[in-house]
Amino acid sequence: MEHIYPTFERGRIMKKELLWALRDYSYAALQLQYQDYPDGIISGCRLQARENMLYIGTGIIKCQSFLFLLQKEESVQYALADQYVSLKFRVKKREELSDYTRYTTEFVLDDQLQRAQNELEICRFKLKEGARLRTEYKDFYDIQTKYDTVNLADADWAAQGGHAMSKEVTDYFAKKVLDCENAEDKDIQFAYFLLHSREAVSYQILNDYIARKSEAGNFRSTYAVEGEEAFRKLEDILNEIRTGGNSRKNVKTVRNERMIIMD
Repeated sequence: MEHIYPTFERGRIMKKELLWALRDYSYAALQLQYQDYPDGIISGCRLQARENMLYIGTGIIKCQSFLFLLQKEESVQYALADQYVSLKFRVKKREELSDYTRYTTEFVLDDQLQRAQNELEICRFKLKEGARLRTEYKDFYDIQTKYDTVNLADADWAAQGGHAMSKEVTDYFAKKVLDCENAEDKDIQFAYFLLHSREAVSYQILNDYIARKSEAGNFRSTYAVEGEEAFRKLEDILNEIRTGGNSRKNVKTVRNERMIIMD
């Protein structure tokens, strides 16, 4: 992949290729809009698995402090993997030429889960022999199924002021909360907030919600979890909501009502 951006200088004649690039990219405005965002996926990049190919949808990615607009679907071929394999977005080369700056990028499968400064994780997976990858989930927990499932919990997403969990993951969590008859108003409100947000929600906000839902019931508790650990916390909260065990306040209310009846 190549990304061409014109160099603006007085007296320089704009070639037609550069005018096309200017037409397609209002990059300066985007750079300003997302200057407070860390590196990560900002929007889009939805994944689909078809046959033996993994397709990455259009979207916006910030890597090495630069915004990349992915304007067409990309694909990589996947294969058997006994250990986790990471699908990464990688900046291969940056060239400053007289008329423009050219970035060469790629999507690549890598058995090294650690990310270099020029890499971001889109997803990871393990794949058994004879199986195919799934991007459709049976339930929230299924996102973290060990084999044959595209795992989004550790994907590198960005939000204003900090890193974030995958928008697809938090949206899925929110929809499952809204399916629960036992959900409290505060859980419903948070679910609507997640769904209404146009971009991913930062870990700072998720950690605040997790702390308020903790067993200690102390909203001042400090949580600093990300990735798989944050996913597990949300999974626990969803299970508690489903079983009606998510609220200490409800327990106290029931006890108070019983005391009133007894009096």
